Amino acid sequence: MKEIRKLPASAGAQWLLDTFSLYRRAPLQLARIGLTWLLVSWVVTLLSTLIPGAAGMAVQLMTLAISPIMFGGMLYAVGEIDEGRPGLASHLLQPIRDHRVSHLLVPLAIQVLAVLLLGALLFMMIGREGFTAFSEVMTKMEEISRSGQQIKPDDAAALVANLPAKRIALWMLLVFLSAVALSLAMFTQPALVVFDKQSGMHALRLSLQGCIENIGAMIVFAVLGLIAAFCIYILFVIVIQIAMLIGGPLAAAFIAQLVLTTVLMPLYVGAVYAAWKQMFVHRGSRAAPPIPTTPTTPTSSDIFHA
Repeated sequence: MKEIRKLPASAGAQWLLDTFSLYRRAPLQLARIGLTWLLVSWVVTLLSTLIPGAAGMAVQLMTLAISPIMFGGMLYAVGEIDEGRPGLASHLLQPIRDHRVSHLLVPLAIQVLAVLLLGALLFMMIGREGFTAFSEVMTKMEEISRSGQQIKPDDAAALVANLPAKRIALWMLLVFLSAVALSLAMFTQPALVVFDKQSGMHALRLSLQGCIENIGAMIVFAVLGLIAAFCIYILFVIVIQIAMLIGGPLAAAFIAQLVLTTVLMPLYVGAVYAAWKQMFVHRGSRAAPPIPTTPTTPTSSDIFHA
């Protein structure tokens, strides 16, 4: 049985509509879950600064593992809300109960490996001399920016004259393609792990394959998502400026983190849930909704038949 469903491009818009609809159904529940996530992150960060030595380093590494686990837990809560059940803060621990933690951490390991490989590739492409020239250019540009002077085009061209520009440009293209591939692979991976009980690597492969086969829907989702994000960003900046005027920088930073975890993150998690629900054939009780169809114009035979 084929696990990936082919969707029309309009499905990308439907994912955004679905996530706003889900958020409207239980805004306080999702805000409570997001606030719990924020508090857990604060506690772990505080412990990492208070505990000295190797134990503190271990706690700092733990902070990297918290986000994928909390993301999976919020996904589970969104699924519960979609099924008509309440979303609880305790759902953040659901990946631990279901033994899904190691699978949710696979993308993090892949990202670390990708950074190491791309760094090694850059060193192979430009060599030690290229790294030395690049560091010298960055040092000179930092000195010029500190002095407050404007960098003239001729001066900029003279600074980068000794750099292997073509090889660096090729490497940056490879970085961009790698980032796109990783983004597609990680898009629905948590939902496949949490709900369909897929292994971490298999979920990455399925997510990448599903996003590529439904690239039209992904493009529509990305474009409309950027437009929605820009509108939300304007409101976000207004709220932050008001908070800064009233309570200063600390209050503005607190409000920014609060909005991120109680509004923006649940909306993104809901979009991932909606995409997963439509894009894949599921093994569990959550049946996939029907594939959206574009309306067709009736033919002459249909008219006469009516």
